[in-house]
Amino acid sequence: MVAIDQAQGPSASGRIAGPWLQAWIFIGLLAALLTVSVCVARGFGENGLRLGSEFAWRFTFAIYFLAIVAGPVARLIPVPTLRRLCEERRQLIWGFCASFGVYLLSVALPNLVMPVGPDNEGFTASLILFVLFGIAISGIIAFAARRDAAQILGQSVRVTLLGVGMATFWLTYALGGLARITGPHRPEIFSGLSLSLMILALLLRFADGLTAKFRAPHKLA
Repeated sequence: MVAIDQAQGPSASGRIAGPWLQAWIFIGLLAALLTVSVCVARGFGENGLRLGSEFAWRFTFAIYFLAIVAGPVARLIPVPTLRRLCEERRQLIWGFCASFGVYLLSVALPNLVMPVGPDNEGFTASLILFVLFGIAISGIIAFAARRDAAQILGQSVRVTLLGVGMATFWLTYALGGLARITGPHRPEIFSGLSLSLMILALLLRFADGLTAKFRAPHKLA
């Protein structure tokens, strides 16, 4: 489930040029703006904050899906626009990490603005561990996606960290969608959609790897 391959992209210096320079910042700000807008629309009460957090989670899922399919789709459908997306897909990785940070903030926000009571237990040990784990794993992913990460960590370590980090979120989204579908929950479109898209992403990556194996002998010939 590694989203960044060994190709270093068009910039020999490791710097990303062009309009993609601030793309991850734009994604993070967009996630924050949309989340706050949802909270304002529903009021900053318990329901509004919960809905805003749920929206942030779904927005983060959309960015994650784009990040893990950008490479396979660009290689399976070799058109210039998709090729550019493939070359700069680390911006989507960083954008995912930024938007996930917004989600973590939205999870912790009710405990900061609402008084502790029957409907708000405050910062429980499980919540603190969840937030700390989310910060740690998204930070590892963001660092491993850097162009110079291979020089600092070694290529095999970088690939392993990035692969494990991204696979963790794949399992989270896939199993979360499956649990909502099979468990005693009210049916919703997002649960089925998230599970279906995670399966689609896995199939695309499998097709990409299979196609690469078929192309390899032609390159050697």
